[in-house]
Amino acid sequence: MIYDELTHFKNYVFVDWDISSRCNYNCYYCTPESHDGKINFPDITVAKKVVEKIEKEYSSCKEFAVYNLLGGEPTIWNDLPEFSKYIKSINNKNILQLLTNGNRTLRWWENSAPYIDKIIVSVHVAQTDIVKLVEKFNKLADKIYIDFQFAMDIAVFDQAVEDYYYAYNNLHENICLYSKPLRKVLNNTELMPYTELQIETIKKLPSKWSRSIEIFETPMVKKLNGTVVDPAVNIGKLVLSKENNWHGWACWIGIDTITINRYGNVKIGSGCNPDLVLGNINSLDFKFPLIPVKCKYTTCGCFADISTTKKLNYTGPMIL
Repeated sequence: MIYDELTHFKNYVFVDWDISSRCNYNCYYCTPESHDGKINFPDITVAKKVVEKIEKEYSSCKEFAVYNLLGGEPTIWNDLPEFSKYIKSINNKNILQLLTNGNRTLRWWENSAPYIDKIIVSVHVAQTDIVKLVEKFNKLADKIYIDFQFAMDIAVFDQAVEDYYYAYNNLHENICLYSKPLRKVLNNTELMPYTELQIETIKKLPSKWSRSIEIFETPMVKKLNGTVVDPAVNIGKLVLSKENNWHGWACWIGIDTITINRYGNVKIGSGCNPDLVLGNINSLDFKFPLIPVKCKYTTCGCFADISTTKKLNYTGPMIL
């Protein structure tokens, strides 16, 4: 399909924050340093200053911020309740979202639900009992917004498909469900070596959407000359079809999204542009540029980066 703009209509900045390398799982497709436990969680005082800076500098172009905490495993951060309350005190529209393996107990989730807006449960099939996982989160479906994001692990692919359909048939209607094709390792854009049959199988997996879509996000759309030509882009299928090439386009990373890595470095782009580091959370002696970046890559493999406005014929200032 021909288009010249991929957009998300975001009235918020998405803060993709890798808060530590402490994790209670050991998935082989994660890089070792993402779960080796060597990098601890940020100091809560520092984290609060980051929130203040984002609120101040993005207030001219965004209404609020979505703090997407990942790791590692964010639910083992002791200061998580205090952090959540603080982001709400700065701006009551701010949202806290966790990318989690969902391993904590039902009691923990019930106690934590009041200060978490949304969770994305990354389903790691080899380490998960899908029946118990579905049962647990079905009991939370009226207390918190939940997505099930299935990691389509090539090493246990048939089991992943079987578990996916179990979830599809048994999850509460309020819970979203979708598949995620995996990269060989998380810091690489290349997908696992799926067979053509496996790729087609993933493409045909049915998704489930719920009320959280209406509240937390609008779908990606494709436009041509200002007219919508695709009203709901499926990012996973876009990646599988190898349509994730926007070389030379203007990308709104740094405006729609910013990234903070586990070392505290604030950068533009989650999976790309390792050189575009603005500074560190421990000093905060920098400003966000708030202009798009000209894409220099032939493949975009990071879902956070893909879920960002991109324009082909943009003529304004850009970071080159």
